[in-house]
Amino acid sequence: MNKSYVFNNSLSNPYLYLSSGGVDLAKPDHHYGPGARSGYMLHLILSGKGTFISNGQVYHLQAGNMFYCQPGVLVNMIADHTDPWTTMWIRFTGDYVTLLMDTVALVDDSPVFTVTQAPIVKDEMENILKMSRLEHTQDLHYASQLISLITALRATFNHKTSINANPKKILILKATQYIRNNYDTPITITDVVTYLGIDRTYLFRIFKTYLQISPKVYLTNTRLRAAKEMLIKSDTSIKFIALSCGYTSYVHFSKAFRKHVGVAPSQFKNVHSNSSSKHNY
Repeated sequence: MNKSYVFNNSLSNPYLYLSSGGVDLAKPDHHYGPGARSGYMLHLILSGKGTFISNGQVYHLQAGNMFYCQPGVLVNMIADHTDPWTTMWIRFTGDYVTLLMDTVALVDDSPVFTVTQAPIVKDEMENILKMSRLEHTQDLHYASQLISLITALRATFNHKTSINANPKKILILKATQYIRNNYDTPITITDVVTYLGIDRTYLFRIFKTYLQISPKVYLTNTRLRAAKEMLIKSDTSIKFIALSCGYTSYVHFSKAFRKHVGVAPSQFKNVHSNSSSKHNY
């Protein structure tokens, strides 16, 4: 298992996507970051040493340690100068993944653990890499293995055992769940703070601390992500898509879409419709 190896799953989907993984034999002083990952990542140190920095917290790690990268959280990874680490890693993402990972008590200010604490997580990571080497691996195989991995994480790091560990984390969880459950209605951040019963400025601060974006940007990103998916996959009118994503008018939707995506909704739909049609033989 200590030979360098990587797999990439080309069978992508926006919901439950085990995108890649492998074993990385780092060179001395090899450095990633500072940067934020776009997906969830798990790393297991198979041998050697290195330094992991997450949200400014420094961890000096060795074989048997595991560490977790949450999307959008600033991290650094630095292999040791004399004994660089070899790591096994898995990357996964998707809307359903986000919902599942919200139930795992493993977040950016406690991202390091050991194989002894989580032997079943190590086993599931190894199973994924073994499966990736098989011929004719299908998307359902990857999805099934990803469910098994997240199930192992939930069993090991259960929110119920740490529900009072950090009230701010619970507020973030409730706020993001409320937004994902209600983005298709004309909710505003005022509705979110009313639901939580907290001050708007306080919500802003904890969002910036834990997610590096404001609540308003999170709400906009959630709506536009859904809108882009509908524009690509649906023949529904753009005005209906706007209403389905919580915008009260096409004008407001078009303005937000153009600002954040860079093109008008109609242009986005035309480009992706043409791209899709080229592959429909």
